[in-house]
Amino acid sequence: MDTGLEQAMRWIESVALAAMQNLSALFAPGSRFFAPYIIAALVIAVIARRMHGAGPQTRNVFAAMFGRNFIFHPSSIVDVKLVLANRIFAPTLALISHASLVASAQFVAVTLSGDADTSDATLHGTELLALTICIVVVNDFTTYWVHRLHHESPIFWPFHKVHHSAEVMTPLTFARKHPIYDLIRGLGNFAVVGPAQGLVLAIFGVTDIVTILGVNAVYAVFHWTGSNLRHSHIWLSYGPFWSRVFISPAQHQIHHSCAVRHHDKNYGEVFAIWDWMFGTLYVPAHVEQLEYGVADAHGEKLSQPHPTLAAAWIGPLRESASVIVARPTKKTGGVSAAH
Repeated sequence: MDTGLEQAMRWIESVALAAMQNLSALFAPGSRFFAPYIIAALVIAVIARRMHGAGPQTRNVFAAMFGRNFIFHPSSIVDVKLVLANRIFAPTLALISHASLVASAQFVAVTLSGDADTSDATLHGTELLALTICIVVVNDFTTYWVHRLHHESPIFWPFHKVHHSAEVMTPLTFARKHPIYDLIRGLGNFAVVGPAQGLVLAIFGVTDIVTILGVNAVYAVFHWTGSNLRHSHIWLSYGPFWSRVFISPAQHQIHHSCAVRHHDKNYGEVFAIWDWMFGTLYVPAHVEQLEYGVADAHGEKLSQPHPTLAAAWIGPLRESASVIVARPTKKTGGVSAAH
């Protein structure tokens, strides 16, 4: 019989193994932190700057993403702590999100067709590509509204404020999130993405998609074409036309801006069409100087609300709970009051 010490050692070993697997997922092709995506972003940044006549060296572009004044900034240190600490919740949140999405998809498919058997169903060529794009469109539509909800609801804003309290931007800022935000995002998948996939399953009998390195092809292209520049200090605009179709890195940086004219703008992730349709689009006419962080309704930057990991985790829970208890009759914590 195993001794208590042996059992404890095996438990520690299993926890350590799970932690390593979770960390390795951060650098897999499905993550923005996949090394080739980072390299692609740097190459695109060099090309973009040279096209605009700046003629920078690669080291200058690298410094604009990973310079010491950014990487070692107190805000970035909290980014790192949040990314590592949130790996504790990652497996549970992923399980909840995936299981609920599959359940809602199966429910809709069976309800509509009475059969969710996909064993003999296949799609080819343009049909498969069209389905892949449709799934991304539905997912991006959900992302837009979940994101907007977190800005406009005083109950949910405290959780997303963790992301907006970043005072400098690095690719790691993308994962500067409160676990509750990811939980709400999973509920959005359950309510919208799952039923949409169930509808596809009922009609076509399959939900296969085009993939690159095991990743949805559209999202793979999104990452290969500079998604990591969105959380950086490198300005890259798509111009007046394409910025109404796709959200450029510059447009997402504007979303993080303290300036009043930028509040409540550019909620989209991949597509700008939702912002255009619902009146939240901001297309820059030229390079703008931006200040990042949380600001009041007048654009005045507020003191850092999340200087520590504990503040970033516990503070939003307390703030949201106080709003619920107070039962406000109007918005008091979204971007109109504090961005």
